Amino acid sequence: MGKPHLLLDFGEVISLAQPAGEVAELAALAGLPVGEFSRRYWVNRPAYDAGGSALAYWTEIIGAAPGGDRLRRLIERDVASWLHLNPEMLRLLDAVHAAGTPVSLLSNAPRELARALDRHADLKGFGHLLFSADLALVKPDPAIFAAALAALGAGPGDVVFVDDRRANIEAAAALGIRGILFTGTAACLAGVARAAIAGEPALHIGWRNLGGAPA
Repeated sequence: MGKPHLLLDFGEVISLAQPAGEVAELAALAGLPVGEFSRRYWVNRPAYDAGGSALAYWTEIIGAAPGGDRLRRLIERDVASWLHLNPEMLRLLDAVHAAGTPVSLLSNAPRELARALDRHADLKGFGHLLFSADLALVKPDPAIFAAALAALGAGPGDVVFVDDRRANIEAAAALGIRGILFTGTAACLAGVARAAIAGEPALHIGWRNLGGAPA
């Protein structure tokens, strides 16, 4: 086969995980213990990622509407916590771009993060930046993968999708999209490179069998 269209998740694939210190700062600003903050952060995230307002999201987390300056600081710190990029993935992307492989992004992200990523210099070479908030759909809803294929103008067999969540890989695979479960291991990175640059077949469920840590 020829070079596929490489479709990448952002969080914990192109970006690193949120630093623990920055999560703790957000929890303190929200007035919550870190554990409870993290629980509320993720329980309420799908609605925010689907296009909900920042005010509604942070009100659910805190239990009361934050004032304007506090809301601004929560948004700014939340966005910043996701902008620590994985240098190994950036090096891989340099090679993929140099090989002429088309690359696009499909990420669950609220509008505030999406707009920051629209402007991010390291994503300038991407053909499409597709965000859940703009599509009003979140992974693993099969409809978001159908929307991505339509935006790319590609058939399922022409796309390799890389994500750190098994449920998302499985949802894409159900539509016929070849998937790689991202673990961050050297073997996984090599597998992404082979699939994207050399056009070798990707596994539907991923590279976990090569020794990667759970995603």
